[in-house]
Amino acid sequence: MFDEKAEFMDALAAYVGDMLERDGLADEPGTAALRIVDARNHLFAPAGRHTTDEEEGIYALRDLCRLDEDTLRHVPNRRKLAALAHDIFG
Repeated sequence: MFDEKAEFMDALAAYVGDMLERDGLADEPGTAALRIVDARNHLFAPAGRHTTDEEEGIYALRDLCRLDEDTLRHVPNRRKLAALAHDIFG
């Protein structure tokens, strides 16, 4: 059975994880961000340093992550990704 919300979440979590590996999270305002280009086809792009702008499909990396208590590293926040998937796919 095709579950587009779950597939979107998995693809976005992988993209966020890659961005975290590459860029990390900056503590200053205006952090690394991504743009959801096409949610149904799982197309994402870096958006430079930007705050979240849902109308433009731009999400600050820090808004999609949480701090893992065991490793003290930022990881994709599945709850936030689920909420985003729900907003997009209903």
